[in-house]
Amino acid sequence: MPSYSQQSAHQLSTCHRLLQVLFNKVIKTYDCTIIEGHRPPSEQHALVEAGRSKVEHSKHNDSPANAVDAAPYIQGRGIPWPEPGSPDYVKDLAQFYHFAGYVLAMAESMHIRLRWGGDWDRDHDLADQKFDDLVHFELI
Repeated sequence: MPSYSQQSAHQLSTCHRLLQVLFNKVIKTYDCTIIEGHRPPSEQHALVEAGRSKVEHSKHNDSPANAVDAAPYIQGRGIPWPEPGSPDYVKDLAQFYHFAGYVLAMAESMHIRLRWGGDWDRDHDLADQKFDDLVHFELI
């Protein structure tokens, strides 16, 4: 059975209790890593400046965080970050969508309302997104 590293467990501990319950259930059957939970406002500002976020105040900035960045984890490979031009690009990208579907379905079964950074408006039309943040999950 997969388990979180000490770093992932620490990041998850900075999140809202519902996110902790959800991702502690997810890890039992889907290996993943927690990239970030709580984020100080100064780090959020730096991400906006770098074009990696669109908002100055994120749900990551709440304490505890109402957002978590989580990614699939492949043993022997780590996070399968999609690299444009690589022969595995499509499969690696698909891994993130597969993981998000798993997390969203698990959340729904637990009556936890989530928004995912690949479908911000939650309309199930992924083509209408202007900013994809495939590792981002937030409570709504």
